[in-house]
Amino acid sequence: MNVLIIQQKMIGDVLISTLICENIKKWNPSSKIDFIANTHTVPILQNNPNINKIIIFEDYFKHDKISLIKFLINQKKKKYDILIDAYGKTESILTSFLTPAKIKIGFKKWYSKWVYSESIIRETERLGGDLQLTIKNRIKLLIPIIGNEFNYVTLPKVYINENEKRAAKSKLKNIKSPLIMISLLGSSKLKTYPLNKMIKILNYLVEVHKVQLILNYMRSQEKEALYLINSLENKTLKSIVLDKSPDSLRDYISLVSLCDAIIGNEGGAINIAKSLELPNFSIFSPQINPSGWINPSPSEVGVHIMDYDKNFQNFKLTDKEIISFYNEFEFELFKEKLSNFMSRLR
Repeated sequence: MNVLIIQQKMIGDVLISTLICENIKKWNPSSKIDFIANTHTVPILQNNPNINKIIIFEDYFKHDKISLIKFLINQKKKKYDILIDAYGKTESILTSFLTPAKIKIGFKKWYSKWVYSESIIRETERLGGDLQLTIKNRIKLLIPIIGNEFNYVTLPKVYINENEKRAAKSKLKNIKSPLIMISLLGSSKLKTYPLNKMIKILNYLVEVHKVQLILNYMRSQEKEALYLINSLENKTLKSIVLDKSPDSLRDYISLVSLCDAIIGNEGGAINIAKSLELPNFSIFSPQINPSGWINPSPSEVGVHIMDYDKNFQNFKLTDKEIISFYNEFEFELFKEKLSNFMSRLR
């Protein structure tokens, strides 16, 4: 059985969509699975035994019509038994339409229902102790072929090979515990907890909980990271393992697997840590609905401005509103929650 999974865009989305692959392999071990993803998310898929081939959808395809057409023509030459579009945007809908498959499954939208043989209604509300919505909705994409009674895997995984494990252990061999990975900056300003407030968090962690810190950020964010580093108290600065910051996504995966916890901006870095079953404390951007990305668990904690501000109404915010809510989201509001999280690490 040949299967195509489509999940473009962000690291967290791609990671969670690997659950589709794992459950299909569990249901039908002889299946062969191709996975369409963007270049920057490929490290998440590396070493995954449930994926036979990674197909790259380059970012520039969205603006280069000739390259996009060539990609689509190439897809049209292939044949699959099952196609699952977990992305559901223009590019993936076009790919779904032109790629031959006996069964095509995707999320229901008024403009794409004619593409899929099975259109799935996406869950938008979470009930009680249900799975986080992003996972629940990926499982829903599988129900038309696997059914409701299957014992679904619900924790996505990243896979680290032995060489990566050895390299990470060597890099951290003289580092004392507790060691905390800090998700220092989000993927954009609108997904980044204000740096003046993040400084308070790092100073607090070192002063009160006597931890060592590794700062995770992209090389393109070095200017912002240096501003924060230069603003820290001396004691905090001495507790940061400055030369151990990850220099690639695969390096990050290996290093975070050896940490005691991760704290900081919710996003791909924290979702990777979750897949490694690492205790995590997420600070959510005002525009992100936490119910989609967090499970109720003592080792999985998230904070959002809506928990502290009665004026917060919904997640459809302008850039100005996002920044405004971030500015009033003071560390003191969730300091006790972070303290309780840290006490459970001991």
